[in-house]
Amino acid sequence: MLVNRIIIADDEVIISTQLEEFLSTKGFDIIGIATSGVQAVEMAMELKPDLMLMDIVMPGELDGISAAEKINAALKIPVIFLTAYADEEMIQRAKPIGPFGYVLKPIQERQILAAIEIALHKGDMERKLQEAHDMLEQRVEERTRELRLKTENLEEMNTALKVLLKRREEDKNELEEKVIYNIKEMVQPFLEKLAGTRLDERQKTFLEILSSNLNDIVSPFAKTLSTRYLNLTPSEIQIANLVKHGKTTKEIAGLLNLSTRTVESHRDSIRKKLGIKNQKANLRTYLMSFE
Repeated sequence: MLVNRIIIADDEVIISTQLEEFLSTKGFDIIGIATSGVQAVEMAMELKPDLMLMDIVMPGELDGISAAEKINAALKIPVIFLTAYADEEMIQRAKPIGPFGYVLKPIQERQILAAIEIALHKGDMERKLQEAHDMLEQRVEERTRELRLKTENLEEMNTALKVLLKRREEDKNELEEKVIYNIKEMVQPFLEKLAGTRLDERQKTFLEILSSNLNDIVSPFAKTLSTRYLNLTPSEIQIANLVKHGKTTKEIAGLLNLSTRTVESHRDSIRKKLGIKNQKANLRTYLMSFE
């Protein structure tokens, strides 16, 4: 069983001795008796008791209230004041210290035992509450550090991602520029020479479409059409491209070796997927709006 350790601080030796004898018979360990406020502070700092019984009126530099104030600030030890005077001014002065009780002299055994039991219980509850508070603060601090670290990691990842996205965009632009340059410098000159040769009407039409499609590669039309309407099939994108260039259903059928009914079916599907099936919108005009 844990024995509670008590220091008695009272300049009246008879009272201190009587208290020591009585409390010892009740199982308390009286670890020190101080006769002045200064001695009480020194003894408390050295021995760190579970409870202080402190006479308010003490000789020397520190009275009981001043001594209790210093002890409480350093150790948070429960203090019970002993006093022969129920002076209102003195009680008001002692209140800010947070004493755990007042016992009037002459001291009655039942009264001092009750005050001690209540003070020890209250002190134990306050210690446990402080420990729980300290533990909670520690957990909050640890969690705060974890969250701060995660935030810093996310910021670093976000910065790295922005750099990667920027680099990707730069690479994409660089690739587009190379494609455009190669088409203009390495393909179109030969198409122009080919256009100057003897070609029949069908060959001229194919050459015209080929030139137009190459121009679309370097223009936003094909990219806009394919990215905005990913559900269009390759055949539908091909027919939509020819429609945009003003080719009729019959001309498209001839160029792609399809029946006019198949071309009409594709045109109907294109209008449906573009959301203009039951509208009066002209398909070619609508497609040209993507440029």
